[in-house]
Formats: sequence, C-alpha cells, structure tokens
Amino acid sequence: MERMTGFDASLLYLETAQQPLVVGAVLFIDVSGLEVEYSFDRLRTELGRRIKELPELRRKIYDSPLNLGHPAWVEEYDLDVSAHVRRVDVDEPGDERAVFEMCGTLGSRPLHRTRPLWEMWILEHLAEPDTVAVFFRAHHAVLDGAHGADILLKLSRAGRPASPRDLDMVRVEAGSANPIRLLAGGLWDFTVRRPLTLARLIPEVLTLPLALHSPPSPAAPAESAPDDDRSQDGNEDLVVVPGAAPFTAPRTRFNATITPHRAVWGTSLDLDEITEVKDAFGVTVNDVYLTVVGGGLRRYLRAHDDLPDPPLIAVVPVSTRDADGTNGNNRVTVLFASLGTDIADPLERLRAISARTGRGKKQTRNRMRPDLIQDVAELAPATTLQVLMRIYGDFRLADLHPVVHNLVVSNIPGPDEELDFLGGRVTRMYPLGPLMHGSGLSVTAMSVDGQLDVGINACEHLVPDPDLVASGIREAMDRLLELTREQAPRR
Repeated sequence: MERMTGFDASLLYLETAQQPLVVGAVLFIDVSGLEVEYSFDRLRTELGRRIKELPELRRKIYDSPLNLGHPAWVEEYDLDVSAHVRRVDVDEPGDERAVFEMCGTLGSRPLHRTRPLWEMWILEHLAEPDTVAVFFRAHHAVLDGAHGADILLKLSRAGRPASPRDLDMVRVEAGSANPIRLLAGGLWDFTVRRPLTLARLIPEVLTLPLALHSPPSPAAPAESAPDDDRSQDGNEDLVVVPGAAPFTAPRTRFNATITPHRAVWGTSLDLDEITEVKDAFGVTVNDVYLTVVGGGLRRYLRAHDDLPDPPLIAVVPVSTRDADGTNGNNRVTVLFASLGTDIADPLERLRAISARTGRGKKQTRNRMRPDLIQDVAELAPATTLQVLMRIYGDFRLADLHPVVHNLVVSNIPGPDEELDFLGGRVTRMYPLGPLMHGSGLSVTAMSVDGQLDVGINACEHLVPDPDLVASGIREAMDRLLELTREQAPRR
C-alpha cells in the first residue's frame, strides 16, 4: 500500500462528471513485422503478460470514510485484462478522420474507480494496410506526461529479455489493503504533516507574487539550464516581449465551462525542419513549437472571426521528476507563456516567444521552488474541493470570472530509442492532455521516430473541429520554415 501525494489525490478530488481528468494517447501501430500474424486475442494476451512488470497499471484507489488523510494506492494482483482492453471496428472508410472521431466518442466515457484507472481500445479495420490504432486512456492521478512516456517505453521493453517478475512474485509483492495503516497514516498526516507544511508555506506563498515580479538574479554561465540553448546575441532587447500571467488571458470560444464530450485529432511535424529553424535563429525546439502552436491558433480563431487583440496565454507544464521517478505519479510545475497570437509575422513571433520563455525559465529557476505546487497540494481538503468543483461546474462560474489561461500546451520528451508496442512498430503517437473548466483545449506533443507528433484534445461543444487546429499548426510550421529559408541569418 502506498499513500497518494497531495497532488495526485487533488486530481481525484477535482474530477466531476463534467470534468473527467483523463489523459491518453492515440497510437498507430504497424503490425506487419510481428513474428506471428496479428490478432486481437494474441495482443491482449501479450499485454496481460507484460503488465506484470508495470505496477503503475495495477494500482487502484483504497480509502475509508474514517481516513483523515489522502487515499492510498494498492495493487490489483489478480487484474482482469479483458476489463481494460477492448476491441472496436473503425467506421468506414477507416481513415485517420474515422480513427480520431472514434477516439473522441470513446474518450467521452468515465473511468471506473473500483478498478485500476486506465483502459485501452484496439481500433481495427483501418484503411492503412497492416495497421491498427491503440487508444490509451488513464486518469491523470495515475500518470503525468513524462510518466506516461516512461510507461509506454517500459511496455516496449517488457519481456525483452524475459523479466524475473513472474505471477508468483506479483502476488507476493502487490500491496494489500491495510485499514489500520491507512487510518494511522491519515491521522499522522492530519495532525502533524499538514500543520508543518502549512507553517512552512505561509511565508513563502505571501512573498511569492513579489518574488515573481522582481528581476531574477543573474546566473553564472555554469548555472544555465541545459535546454536553454538560444544564442546570447542580445536579440531579447530587439523585440516586444509579450507578458504572460494568470487571469490576463483573453476570452475565446474555447474558454468556458466544459462538458465530458471530447473531440481529438493529431498532426506530425518533422523534427529536422524544427531543428533547421532552431539552429538558424539560436532558439530552442520548444520555442519553435510554441510559435507554430500560436500560429495555428491564430489561423483557427481568424477563421471563426474570434481572434482577440491580446495574445493567448498558455499553461506550459514543466516536469520536476527526479531521476529515480519517485514521490508520486505527477511531478510538475507550470509556466505561463504567451503564444504571440497578436503577432502576424512568424519570425517576429518566434523572437518574442524565445525572449519571453527564456526570461520565464530564469525567473522560475531563481524565484519559485519547483516543489511548491506539490506542497500546496498536500493541504488539499477532499470534501471541500469536491463540493466546490461541483458548484463551480454546475453554476458555470468559469464563464463569469476573468480567464485564468486559454489552453494547456505541453511538449513531452520522447524516447531516444525506437518504440514498439507489443512487438508492433509505433509509427505515430499523438498524446492527449487534460481539460478543465475554462480551458476546453489542450495541445500536447511528443517526439517519436524523427517527428514531433502533436495531439489535440478538446471539448466537443467548444471545439467541434480540432482538425482545423491541427491543420493550422501544420500550415504555421510550413510558413515558418519557408521564411526561415528566405531570411535566416548566416551563421
């Protein structure tokens, strides 16, 4: 039995029927290289064998009305894989549109909390030869983006060579429900851990607004972030840097109370093309990604005559996970980033976003402790949050107050090695981020096999046409690359 962290538990407390906090991915699998002919039964059997090596997918919630602390995870050693893995035929003509529409329909269903919080749908009868699609869904309390990528990599590696974790070991090692331990841990959490955490956080939270708005302390070159590889040519002072802060975002068609109905889509960007732009202007891959997402949303909102004058503000999750991957299923902090949707010229938008995100990273490193969000979540009161979130959704309060942020934009590092899925080669993998009231659109990317696969997850009632968002991002990348080749400085 493992006690949940406050952050993981808060994701359960904040969930309502309108706001299912589920993440996932749509994978396209080439099964032509399988050692034996593909069949759904063989695939599900193989998954049942490999899942013994993935305790993350065997965990389920354990709680008690008498528990004063957060719930715990216990492992379901007698997992019924058939209750989690199902097959469905894609509607004619079996193209990508049919796959994404089917995933949107399947993604609108709730996950059952009485068993491990994930499910997998195998989509067959695709028009693409020797290809099946896999729609994987899991509760956000089970995994974040980085953790989800790690699980898929483990699933790829599982059984090569044969793992020492056989069924007998799983039965012995799986944590059983222990009510005394749960109640004792909850009492300790309520009477000792939370008061100490609160006492430590009060002065830090009170001084945080001043710290975030003060100039960051200069860092020595050796202290620079490893991913901050922009050139130091002083170009930050040559552009107008768009601001980014919570409650300053303009309201758009997808900033309202959401429903549980989902619409998903995906598109792929060439990593070599992204690298070409990155190297030409001395920016980062993430700067290029944010630029083309901003360009795509600018095109989308203009097509709907809904482009606001101020730039859209995105929440950008940043993983704070340690190398050992411990301390909860979710380890993130966030940055607020302007997407420069008010800037028509793609190169000017790139320079502005690069300058802003560079300063934002420095400010976050110098001023906000990465685990601050985790510590605040430890104080999350279950019943209070659940009641408040139901009221918030039922009374559509997200429609009334200023917009906190327009959408979530995430870029998850993909595996360095070739990824397979139960022996089949992964050709495309579109990750899908969570949605919350007031922000009915999420854009998430992951690098796979030389490309950056971008997944669009949206509330169907707010964004019924996510394909236009995806095509806008693709067109924005094409235009940025065209201008780069025309105007890039010689290096």
